[in-house]
Amino acid sequence: MREWSDSTPAGRDAPAVVGEWVSIFVGDEHPVLRLKQALDWAALTEVMVSHWRAAGKNVDGGPGLRWPVALYVPLLVLMWLKSYHARQMEEYLSESVVARRFLELQVEQVQQIRDHASIARAEAALGAEGKAAVNALILKTAEQLQFTDRATLSADTTVQEPAIGYPNEPGILKGWAERIVRGLQKLKRGGVKGAQAGIEQAKEIYKSVKHHHLFAKTKAEKTKILEELVKKSAELAETIKDVSQQVSARCGRGKQRAKAKLDAMAEVARHLLPQITQWLKTGRVATEKILHPGITAARAISKGKGKVKFGMKWLLNRLTGGYLFGHRVAARADENQMPQTALQAYRQVFGNQATPRMVVYDRGASLRVAAQGLKKEGVRKVGIPPRGQGEWLVGAQDQKVVKSERGQTEGSIGRLKSYKYRFSHRQERSVETQDAAGQRAIVSVNLNTLLRDLVAQATAAS
Repeated sequence: MREWSDSTPAGRDAPAVVGEWVSIFVGDEHPVLRLKQALDWAALTEVMVSHWRAAGKNVDGGPGLRWPVALYVPLLVLMWLKSYHARQMEEYLSESVVARRFLELQVEQVQQIRDHASIARAEAALGAEGKAAVNALILKTAEQLQFTDRATLSADTTVQEPAIGYPNEPGILKGWAERIVRGLQKLKRGGVKGAQAGIEQAKEIYKSVKHHHLFAKTKAEKTKILEELVKKSAELAETIKDVSQQVSARCGRGKQRAKAKLDAMAEVARHLLPQITQWLKTGRVATEKILHPGITAARAISKGKGKVKFGMKWLLNRLTGGYLFGHRVAARADENQMPQTALQAYRQVFGNQATPRMVVYDRGASLRVAAQGLKKEGVRKVGIPPRGQGEWLVGAQDQKVVKSERGQTEGSIGRLKSYKYRFSHRQERSVETQDAAGQRAIVSVNLNTLLRDLVAQATAAS
């Protein structure tokens, strides 16, 4: 997309329509404005500008229309607070006087508020890392206002489940073939040999998948078709390797993107086809089974007692007061290493020398190595419940604290996955955008928690 289409023209006069200007008083004690007064806008601006600059946005006044930093920084914070998507935010800005006061848009010469597409681009340019950096600043603000402290760190793992259909093998292979076709069609238009042959092979896979879904009735018929699908998919994987080799470094950007897509799908096939073959032979799902060709980080994750969840594994950390931070971890990340990983994430936020007084985790990390690692790092109390009849590592009084923290952590995870914040069941179709959606949900939770505490503080003071 061209740069000029990313922005609207400079400020203009009010629209030439019949109407009247209406002034509405908005007091400084409004909860949203209390939040605005509490946040460190200089630090927020610095963090967002650094990520926008890395994304190629014109924040330094280069040729063309300058990126409106002063508008987008508070706009995104307000959007995360309301848990709105870009279209909702565009509508909210056009109707809410509180939003205009928050953005300082109360002048008669109405500034051009960007449309939903530009708002979405501003958020996407931050990525997961930018939102995590913003979240760290919110945590520090909450600590400065004494709404939380760093004494207790409670952590647990959860699964971020993308909005995908049930991961049956024919459906996964069809999605894999569809992505290959999109790449091959671009190369076919560029005159690359073998692209048409690959497209025809993919169409054969489509037909087999349709036959599997509609006409195969018995298990034997379905197994036979799936075996044929694996064979055809292996042949298509070899074809795309040959086609990809014909695209040299001197080719244009379009061909390079198509080549990258084909290479990525070849890598998916290298892991996926043996996993399906293993299932056909043994009837057991392979470890870290690939569930979606586009979101390769989404795997089958066992939760014990025969329960399996489909998605990405996250480590979520909770501070006193309900403030959260976290990140995605490997699907088979060792539970006994998670308390140490949580401590590392804690120090990334609060400094390399910061150490909580107590670390709380579930009984999945009850091996001695987990507690010993925390003790070496200076953690005074390790609140990990023992398995079976094992002994606690803390006294009776602290055991009550551990059980309370464990319950509150589970509640915070449930809040994060609620319909309002939508940590899970997102429509994004890449690992990067799923990570960004997860960080956005965490930022939204913390902003609303901070707003709640500010209102409670003001109510108590009055």
